[in-house]
Amino acid sequence: MKQTKKIKLFFNNQSGVVLIVSLMILLVMIVSVIALSRIISGEVKMTRNFDNAIVSYYLAESGMEEALFYLKYSKEIGDFNNYFDQLDDSQSAKFLDNDKEKSYIFSLATSTVDYFEAFDLSTTSPAKVDIVGFGGTIPSAASNLPTAYDLAWSIEDCYSGGHASDKLEIAYTSLYKSGATLKSETKQTFINCGCSSGSDSCDLFTSADLANNKFFYFTLTPLDGDVAYVKLTPKLGSGQSYLPGFAKIQVSGFYRQSVYHMTADLPVYAPLSNVFNYVVFSEEDIEK
Repeated sequence: MKQTKKIKLFFNNQSGVVLIVSLMILLVMIVSVIALSRIISGEVKMTRNFDNAIVSYYLAESGMEEALFYLKYSKEIGDFNNYFDQLDDSQSAKFLDNDKEKSYIFSLATSTVDYFEAFDLSTTSPAKVDIVGFGGTIPSAASNLPTAYDLAWSIEDCYSGGHASDKLEIAYTSLYKSGATLKSETKQTFINCGCSSGSDSCDLFTSADLANNKFFYFTLTPLDGDVAYVKLTPKLGSGQSYLPGFAKIQVSGFYRQSVYHMTADLPVYAPLSNVFNYVVFSEEDIEK
């Protein structure tokens, strides 16, 4: 009887329960505070990174504005080698307001490229590219200008979507001098895609219709469905790829741990008022 009573007293003993419950509540509160602090810390870090990204974007844009200034200046004085084309030679960072955390750097600045490329062409939004010699003055005799070109293009779901017979119009106007007289010619060529099974790439088109004493103004227009990609590669008589009068600028803005890359492709002798129609911003290649 006494043993049974002792067992009952043991199980009915409530001393220390408040302490255990308090510890459990405290533990839950600590875990909750830690979880909440991690969430808040993450939000703060995201906000800080977003702010840094905005600053790095504007730093990259500042570099782009400087490059456009030098492009305009070089065009006005007719000297690209000593100004615009030299922007990326040193690869040294330029700091704003003597702040070592704010800088931008040119990774590329060139007034001559190997080829022209464009994406997502439609019947209402063709691609345009000019082959124009330096100085913008049409030569009266043979000059170092392309005499041929290759054109590569592709269509999404070409073969499976039944687009193998889709056509692309290549139209260009050429300007040249006959004696002291300025003349022009317009030519159109229609090419079929002709993609094969398992490929979206259309047949490569090659032409030797260019002349090294003429300027050419190309328009590439899809006649059926959309064209995903075109690449026009002008070539010299030696076969070297050469597209004069077309500028490419690449600049990166840096602020703390954030970097923003900016690229611009544009005709050298086109007006610069709408230049940002040509600009593609990354990280994610979002087109402005």
